[in-house]
Amino acid sequence: MWFLMVCVSGTMQAQDAQENFKFAKFNYDNGKFEESLGFLNKALNKDPLYVNAYYLRAEAYYHLEQYYSSVLDINQIFKIEPNTTAFTGNYYLTRGKAFLGLKDYSNATEDFEKSLSLLNDNAEIYYYKAKIEYETGDYPQALSYLDLAIDITSDNPEFYAFRSEIKSQNITVIPKSEEYQSILGDINVAIALEPDNYTYYLLRSNFLNSMGETDAAMRDYNKMIELSPSTEDAYTNRGVVKMNKYDYRSAALDFTKSILINPNDERNYRYRGLCYNNLDNFSEAFKDFSKSIDLLTKELSTTSQKDMIQNTLAETYILRGHCLNLMGNNAQACRDFLSAHNLGVKKGLNYYRKYCGIY
Repeated sequence: MWFLMVCVSGTMQAQDAQENFKFAKFNYDNGKFEESLGFLNKALNKDPLYVNAYYLRAEAYYHLEQYYSSVLDINQIFKIEPNTTAFTGNYYLTRGKAFLGLKDYSNATEDFEKSLSLLNDNAEIYYYKAKIEYETGDYPQALSYLDLAIDITSDNPEFYAFRSEIKSQNITVIPKSEEYQSILGDINVAIALEPDNYTYYLLRSNFLNSMGETDAAMRDYNKMIELSPSTEDAYTNRGVVKMNKYDYRSAALDFTKSILINPNDERNYRYRGLCYNNLDNFSEAFKDFSKSIDLLTKELSTTSQKDMIQNTLAETYILRGHCLNLMGNNAQACRDFLSAHNLGVKKGLNYYRKYCGIY
């Protein structure tokens, strides 16, 4: 009787684990990774040897950028299944992706090679191998792996988008040139394959903007906002285009929308400050330049890109200095010009000499 009760109890636990796994898979497939984790944890509490649950949880952890936890779950699978199975190549692929997220390129490469030996010509593996080469600076090899990925699977928009990014960032592109057509062609294919993905419109609009095609870029920013109204970059980038076209009032509205979405991005305050300054609204411009300076000062204490942030901070001091000068507050304007100079921007001293009478 006791043995029968144990068997029934074990069967119920397995059923409970499977039910939780079903709910986990449903949430995972709908992009609800946190919710998926909750059900997977319950499944594994019921059945600690549930390999599929560990695998799905490793993938969920990967999407949540909890890469170390993803590695641990795949390691657990290998303890449960030490022998090669039909799915072993997928386990290596998932762990390789997690190692890549951890910037552990050596282990990532090793896992991708093992995965490739088991899965043969798998386009996804070449895609992630391209990411390793890109992040380690071997752009030609990255492009070579992407070409292989696209040859194997020609309908994945991520492959084309990534290839266009690598080319645009590492090749000197002249408008309407062969390189231009190649990059734009890849982005257009990505959009054709996934027309509702706003990130591809961002990619194309930024590229077109860099080529001086601002009207076409504006259309893509508008499309981005239509597809994803809470995307900060769309408003910011569209605002910059409008500002460069001297449409300061409309640009300021776009920067305001970006600020409502993300109040900690200093660019939007700096750009909006420029718009207000050009509209002779100096008091609002002063507030925005001051907010930008506050955010940049905080960022300077934590970032690894100190030279770039320091230079931007100095330029913002100069902008606020000009604004203060127009407001008639020469004393504080002079302090801002000196602050720019002390941060290493020489023209800060030139402005100090010009407006503050010191030679």
